[in-house]
Order: sequence, then C-alpha cells, then structure tokens
Amino acid sequence: MALYRLWRPNTDQESIAMLSDQLAAKVRKEEERLRRELRAESSSYMPVAFTATAQPHRADEVLSSAEVAEIATYFELPDQRHRHRLVVLGLPGSGKTVAATYLVTGLLDKRRDLADARRTDEPVPVRVNAAGWDGRQEFARWLVTRLGYDHLLRPNVAQEMIDRGLILPVIDGLDEMDTHDGEESRARALLDRLNRPPWRDRPVAVLCRTTEFEQLTELGEDNGLHGAITVTLRPLLTDQVVDYLTTCQHDIGTPGTAWDEITSHLRGHPSGPLAIALQTPWLLGLTVSTLLTAPVTAGRLVTTVGPDAIREQLFAAQIPAAVATTGGHAKYRDHTSENVEKWLCTLARCLQQRRDTGRDGTSIRLDEIWELAGITRIRIVHTIVAGVAAGGLMTALAFWLISGTGLGLVFGPLITCTVSYAVWSDVFPKAARVSWNVPVGSRWWKGFVGGLMAGLAAGIAAGLVTGLTAGIIEGLTSGLTIGPTVGTAFGLIAGLRTSATDQLALVVDERRLIRNDIRAAALGVVFFALMGMGGLTLAMNGEITFGLTAGLVFGSTAGLVATQSGGLMGGLAASRSFLAVMNFCCTKEFSGKPVLFLDWARRSGLLRVSGTAYQFRHETYRQWIHDHGHAGETTGFAPTGSSTLR
Repeated sequence: MALYRLWRPNTDQESIAMLSDQLAAKVRKEEERLRRELRAESSSYMPVAFTATAQPHRADEVLSSAEVAEIATYFELPDQRHRHRLVVLGLPGSGKTVAATYLVTGLLDKRRDLADARRTDEPVPVRVNAAGWDGRQEFARWLVTRLGYDHLLRPNVAQEMIDRGLILPVIDGLDEMDTHDGEESRARALLDRLNRPPWRDRPVAVLCRTTEFEQLTELGEDNGLHGAITVTLRPLLTDQVVDYLTTCQHDIGTPGTAWDEITSHLRGHPSGPLAIALQTPWLLGLTVSTLLTAPVTAGRLVTTVGPDAIREQLFAAQIPAAVATTGGHAKYRDHTSENVEKWLCTLARCLQQRRDTGRDGTSIRLDEIWELAGITRIRIVHTIVAGVAAGGLMTALAFWLISGTGLGLVFGPLITCTVSYAVWSDVFPKAARVSWNVPVGSRWWKGFVGGLMAGLAAGIAAGLVTGLTAGIIEGLTSGLTIGPTVGTAFGLIAGLRTSATDQLALVVDERRLIRNDIRAAALGVVFFALMGMGGLTLAMNGEITFGLTAGLVFGSTAGLVATQSGGLMGGLAASRSFLAVMNFCCTKEFSGKPVLFLDWARRSGLLRVSGTAYQFRHETYRQWIHDHGHAGETTGFAPTGSSTLR
C-alpha cells in the first residue's frame, strides 16, 4: 500500500491541502533561486515600472502604475470583470522573467498569510514555460504533464488540483512557441484555449514580448487574453538610469571618473543614443558590469553613434557577466569566459552552416548538437562503430553459438555492411521516444502492420537459411520460432514509438531528448532479448541452458542491429551525441556536457528556447558572435558581475 501511494497519492481534501502547501514551498524556492541568478533582489534591482491598463495599448484606460516588485497587488484589483487575469508585456530585455518571479512570490506571500481554512481554496501560482506545447492538446492535460516534469507532481494529484482550481498558471515563453517554418501559430492556439471554458473564468497570467503579442492579437482579431488586465513594462527613464548608476557607484565606493563620464553624458543628452540603449535593464546591467572591470570603455560608449553600435559594444560584456553568475560552483568550473566564447562561436558557426545549406539556421535541438563536431566526421565514425560492434562481432558470436563458426563468419560481414549502410543513410536522425498512450491518436495499427511484415521477412529468411544447412524440418521450426519473435518485438516497438507531433503532445522537455532516445533504444534491446530467449529456448528441444544463452545473445544482437539500422526505436541520435561528446572532450570546441551548458546558457540569458530547440537570444547577437569570435579577447571586456535579465 505504501508503494501504491507513492505511485498514486491520496486526493482527498486534507491530502490535497497538504500537497498544495508543499508545492507552494517548492515554487517559492525555485523563484527565489532564479531571482538571485538574475541579480534581481528587491534591495538592488533597478526601478523598473509598469503601466496597468484594462486593454492592451489603451493609454486612456490606465488603471494605475507602480514598480515591478508590486505587480502581485495589481493581479487582484477589485474590478471583478477582469477575473484575476493578467498579461505582462515588454521589450526584449525589459525584465519580464523578473516580473514573473515577483508576481509568483507576491501571490505566494498573500496565500501564506491566509487562515488555514481559506488557504485550502487558494490557488498556488506556478510559472510554466509553454514553448514545448503542440497547440492541439487540451491545456489542462498539458499542464498535468508540465507539473510532473517541473515539480514531480503525480498525475492524479496534478489533475485533481487543476480540477479544483488550485493551480494558477503563470505562462512564460509565449513568444517562444512559434517557429519560422510556416506552421500555424501555437501561441495563438494557447490563447484561444484560455479564452474558452473552462479556462476563460479562471485566473491565469501570460508573459510575452510586446511585438509578438500584437501579432497574436491580430491573428485572433481580439485583445489576446479576454478579460485580462495588461501590464506593460516601461523603458527606464534617463533620470532613473542616472540614479541607478550613481547608487551603484556609491555602494561600490569608487571615485572612478568613468562613472562620472557616463552619468554626465546621460544628463547632457537625455535622448541620445546611449540613453536609448540603456532603457532596458538587461543592457543597463551589462553597463554596470563593464564599468566595474573595464572603465576605459566608458569613453567609447559616450562617443559611439547610434543605439545599435552601443548595443554591440555591450554584447562583448554578456559572456563574462554570465560567467560571473556561476559563483565558482564546482559543476561550472570549466565555464570560463574563454571556453564559453569558444563554445558559442562553434554554435554560431554551425547555425550559419545550416543556413547556408538551406536548413534552419536560427535554432538547434539537443539531438542535433552532434553536428557541431562535424557532420561527415561523426557519420563516418558512427557507421564504423555501429557496423562492426552491432553487426559484425555480436552477430558472428550469435551464429557461432547456434550453428558454428563458419556460418557466423559468413553472416557477420553481411550484417556489418547492412547496418553500416542503414546508419550512414540516415543523415539527420531525430531522438525517439516511446509512450504507451499519446493524446493525439493511436499508433497500434502501424505497429501491427509493421510487426506482421517484419515477422514474415524474418521467418522466411531464418527458415531458408536453416533449411539449406540443417534440413526442411529444422528450417520450418526455425522460421516459425524466429518469425513471431521478431514480429512481436518489432510490432511492440513500432506501436510504442512516437512521432515529432506525438512528442509535442506529450510535452517534450528540450533537455531530455537524448535521455528519451536512450530509453527507447534500451527498450528495444530488452524486447528483442526477451523474445529471443523465449523463442530460442523452445527451439532447443529442452536444452534450456544453451537456449537461454543463445537467446540472450541473439536477442541482444537483434536489438542492437534494429536500434542502429534506421532508428527503429531510437539510438541513432543518442549514439551520435555520445561520439560528439567524446570529440568535444578531445578538441574542446564545445562543452563536454552539452545539456548542462545549454541549460546554463538559457538561464543566463545567452540562449533561449523555441519549441524544443535552442537559439541565440537575439539574431544580432548570434551574428556578432559569428563575426567577432572571441569577443572578450578583442574588446577587453571582462566583467565580473551582472544584472543579466530576460
């Protein structure tokens, strides 16, 4: 019963109340951690303000304005027609993620102060990233999966909390949902879901870039999120920028003339290029970091013509500023400025090559990272390794156990060539994932047909080979044994395997693509091994020990061959990723821990996630990295602290 309750906890009112409090504690800890990473504690955060309106971009309906730390108060305005629904808009780098952290923690503070009886009915605000949603699945079902990924909530608990209205989703990443491949807007589909029952009367908050949200409202010919208050983060005023720089200088206690040079220039040119460039917290934080460690750049900043040129000057400060946020943590010890610059340069160069060859040059998935090590190089190595290991040696061993060394030596090279060709011909494999149930439809008919065809082919081939060498009876027995074995395993695998569309419906985490591929490959090997042991044990006429041994070898071999030959159930993407990591460890051209680095770069504001792919936060920054190479060495920027914000 204890094990059962771990898998499926109680969902009575008392249990849900306790689990809600536990969830609130987890969410608070995560938001406070993120805020520290963003250098956005209330005591030191710059005075970003917002304007709250009843409709987007309606200055005549301004309800109020305040600083971002007070945003939770404006989520619960007494005007009931807004039903506690909120849209947070802002320019790139204006601090939307910081606003989300203040909103979540502010609502958690209000919830914590309630009496126990009222707190049981108060929803827990949870910030979720919608980048991996497919636009078709029911939002509640997607949210259940997302809560399981992010906060380890069991599905029945998450579903019960959503049904009772105890989850308040704060949806980030709306502007990261749509790609540039001509597909329908998933972000607009999400807004439509939120505007229909049961969600149109529930509290919800959405964060998006201003330009992208305007485009989404035009697609739907409405205001985006019905009945919502719109909070628009305002650019920093020149006086606020000057005051912030002056305060930072005073706190540091430095009499440096570089700070005075910047502030004097801003006072004298309140509408100049530098003042315009420093209107966003992101670039203002980079400016502070630059003045701390490279004050000589102040002269270049005040003489640079145009906000874009100033932005490029500050681009050089991003990597050192992001590195400073690691705080010397052991797992980031190789994340030095020089290494990060080199790794991002490699990534930018790969994206440019993809663009030059007509592929997507704006983003890259984790199962495509192997391309950074060289497409041809990795394909050659992968072909040799898969062909020899999976096809030659293990197949020769299997046939030696069953039919003698001669037959193994004949079929070993044949399988080697077959597997090698299959691996080489699949140029850009995608990570596989297996699942028992997919919301968008059933795949079992495909599995049945595929299993039937594979079983017939394997049975006929095994029967012919055995019949020619051992006689008709043995050939018939071999065919009737191996055919159903291979067919059943193949059918189960094909039925469980998900397509790219299925994976979006299942909520794909961009960090877990390779892990999913490994699990899919391992499941294939297990299926074939079990089927092989059972089938060959029956075929050995009572020789159990030999049958089990031969079955294990045969089944594992068949699983590896099938896994590596065309991605039957995964393994190709994971194999190439493993070979690429070995290459990275030798050449140092990219991080030897790609998942860790890409996730760190995303949280540090260097990269962002679009769907399940990573891309540079700004295309201009990707181009700058590609053109300038090791920016820190060429510019002399080496900041040690930052307020890098999304």
